[in-house]
Amino acid sequence: MKSLNWRITTVLASILFACYLLIPTALKFGAGKTVPRVTKADDPWFYRLIPSETLKLGLDLQGGLHLVLGIDFDEVNRNAVEKVAVQLRELAEQNKLTGITASALPNNTVEVKYDNEQSWRALEKLVGQELTQVVDFVSESSTVAFLKLSDEYKTLVRGQAVDQALETLRNRIDEFGIAEPTLQRQGEDKILVQFPGVSDTGRLKDIISRTAKLSFQIVEASREWQNPSVPYSQLTGWVAEYEKAKGLKPDPLKPISEYTRGLNLYLEKKLPKGTEIVFHKETDVNTKETTYEPWLLQREALVTGEDLQDAYYSYDQKTNDPIVNFQLTPTGAIKFEKATGENVNRLMAIVLDNNLHSAPNIEDKIGGGRAVIKMGTRGRAIADVQNDAKDTSLVLRSGALPARLIFLEERVIGPSLGADAIRAGVRSFGGGLLAVFILLFIYYRLSGAVATMALSLNALFVVALMASFEGTLTLPGLAGLALSLGMSVDANVLIFEHMREELKNGKSVNSAIGEGFARSWSAIFDGNLTAIIAALTLLSFGYGPIRGFAVTTLMGLICSMYTAVFVVRVVFDYFVVSRNRKTLSI
Repeated sequence: MKSLNWRITTVLASILFACYLLIPTALKFGAGKTVPRVTKADDPWFYRLIPSETLKLGLDLQGGLHLVLGIDFDEVNRNAVEKVAVQLRELAEQNKLTGITASALPNNTVEVKYDNEQSWRALEKLVGQELTQVVDFVSESSTVAFLKLSDEYKTLVRGQAVDQALETLRNRIDEFGIAEPTLQRQGEDKILVQFPGVSDTGRLKDIISRTAKLSFQIVEASREWQNPSVPYSQLTGWVAEYEKAKGLKPDPLKPISEYTRGLNLYLEKKLPKGTEIVFHKETDVNTKETTYEPWLLQREALVTGEDLQDAYYSYDQKTNDPIVNFQLTPTGAIKFEKATGENVNRLMAIVLDNNLHSAPNIEDKIGGGRAVIKMGTRGRAIADVQNDAKDTSLVLRSGALPARLIFLEERVIGPSLGADAIRAGVRSFGGGLLAVFILLFIYYRLSGAVATMALSLNALFVVALMASFEGTLTLPGLAGLALSLGMSVDANVLIFEHMREELKNGKSVNSAIGEGFARSWSAIFDGNLTAIIAALTLLSFGYGPIRGFAVTTLMGLICSMYTAVFVVRVVFDYFVVSRNRKTLSI
């Protein structure tokens, strides 16, 4: 009896603990309340005694947005080449090597021009010491050398780009306030993003896709600049020449970065050295007309988004228009103060994601590391401008993406479809269980009722485990749960059939129960172990719905081993063995 007492205590404790774990889930789906992770003074007192983890419903059960994102690795490589060019210039400057210039070229190549052979040989030695795994030498002549990114470095940069994109997206999603998102790497170069229960998908996609690359660049030519290095008419003429030659115009529905990249590449030999063309894009909401005004800027930025410490939106004290304020890091503030001091009475363009937002005149050296982006209100509703300011400050705070994201797959699932899936899933799941319960009771009598009780506990334990790990229940997950319950039924069938055989052979009830569990154990263990290995394989190599199926199957199989063997044996021992019954309803 001592053994039976501790076994009964174990079963009752496991049932109570499972119910305890499911209290937050019951509150969430029953009363519509969520237990906060950090309770406050005005929260109900019992919130402090229960966990905050709840079971989550997947996209297919509550609707939302499903995205598979790729990264523009061509842009990643171009950024890497530009950084290498900057590193080479810094190496030359730090070691006082004169007559050397380094610039990024297409095809992952850096061009190094030199008019001093001794300086170049010194730089070549430094490259071999510090950048040996970053670049490979391609060719060299008397005045120029070409270096190319190594394959090893390109692989490293690609991996870092995916990691950075994941972290940046996670920060943005957290700030946007989306509950229970799914964000994970898919394969080596894709990102899976799921937002259950999201309705404003357009704004969310816009926030996700913003590269958030911020830079401050000096203006060389524009319609407003009085001392341009290139006449504005010539600037617009170059743009018209490119559009005529390529048959292209800016598309308001596509990122402007693709257009400007092709334009600057086409005009590379005509533009003044170290400059690029950037557009100021503005759309009139009333007329739907989008205008693109070209500006010629110095390519090298005074400061960039990497020097950003904080950003928040507020309102202009004079016009009451929404603006974005930001604070630079101490290092960025020093760079900003020095750069503005050297460019007094010049226009400084504020460029975000290849769109020139504003270009204020530098009237004096700017200290303190603070600046403002004016959002522009021409023809726009004030609510739209406010949202734009909020979203811009959000993406700036959360950091820049390493490159443009590409939407490879997109699915929007409505909440009504999710509700239909829940109803259909619950109906089929409940109907199947009821049919199994009835058949078990008819075929195995009261022993079938014990098996039915074990199946119910199995489902309870699986859901409680998923809730404790904040798992996501999906339709494939329900299928995995049904499979594990079927395995549990198989285990009880094996036990009951062996018990019947022993009773037919004239064994006593106590002996038949013991032999039934003992003789069936090896088959139950082998069957469940094989299924567990298969589930672990799916969990290791599968994605999305396959992993959901594997998780619930794995938990269900483990719980079925406990309920079908341990719990059922406890019930038989308590009601039959301990009372020394002479007959068994089986």
